[in-house]
Amino acid sequence: MSLILSSTERFLSEFHDQRAGITSKAFMALPAVKGGKAAASSYEFLVDVVPKASMPLTVLDVACGDGYLLELVTLSRSKTATLIGVDISRGELTAAEHRLGQDATLIKGRAQEMTLPTGSVDIVLCHMALMLMDDLELVIAEIRRVLKPGGLFSFIVGAKPESSNAQNLYIQILRTARQNLNSTIPRLGDKRLEGDVQIEQLLAGGFANVAIDEISISRRYSPLEMWSWFESMYDLHGIPDAMRESMKREYINTLSVTCDSDGFVGFTDNLRQVTAVAG
Repeated sequence: MSLILSSTERFLSEFHDQRAGITSKAFMALPAVKGGKAAASSYEFLVDVVPKASMPLTVLDVACGDGYLLELVTLSRSKTATLIGVDISRGELTAAEHRLGQDATLIKGRAQEMTLPTGSVDIVLCHMALMLMDDLELVIAEIRRVLKPGGLFSFIVGAKPESSNAQNLYIQILRTARQNLNSTIPRLGDKRLEGDVQIEQLLAGGFANVAIDEISISRRYSPLEMWSWFESMYDLHGIPDAMRESMKREYINTLSVTCDSDGFVGFTDNLRQVTAVAG
């Protein structure tokens, strides 16, 4: 049976069908720091909440994409966990099938209504997707439903980045381009995941022991590398190729003037990891 998707979900599904693996590629090579601890990427901080002992575990990745996070979970444990991935994009699930083979059960479905038994999952993970979902209360309630009492829910969402020439220039050029177009991009993001108090309120009904940690991702890129990274985001989708190429030239030429003597520019992203226990 085909899924009935909202306009936002259709946009996200089509985007990821065409660009399977784009999110993992964007974040897997970005070293991250949380509480003074360095990791190879922000994905590693989600893997850290999964016990490494040989006890049997069922781990669910909501909006699993191409299965990169589930693969990291498998590699981190002495005994393979029962892995489940849910995603609305067939393209991403096909990529996950190639990556994981028979090691995971992959389900095409919405996070608001998962076809999983109540109390069947030990740990639910979600990387850079929860803030994009419709009906957030329903998503959280559904995650609580499938979790066992005492199970863990850990997710990473974006936070406000530090002001920088690289970010400010990109926003300026993007805003100018959108003024000349009827944008095909729906409004994405639930503002309630931008503040600690709102996050705690969202989780209050079914979760306890809520912990919120800041993650910092800093890197130094050339202007071309910086633009290439921004191209992996949703913002530029639907902008005609000729206009995107013009935006790219303007971005690189303008940012180059502000680079350090080595030709690179610093840029810091901030993320937020939330971990809670199912009550």
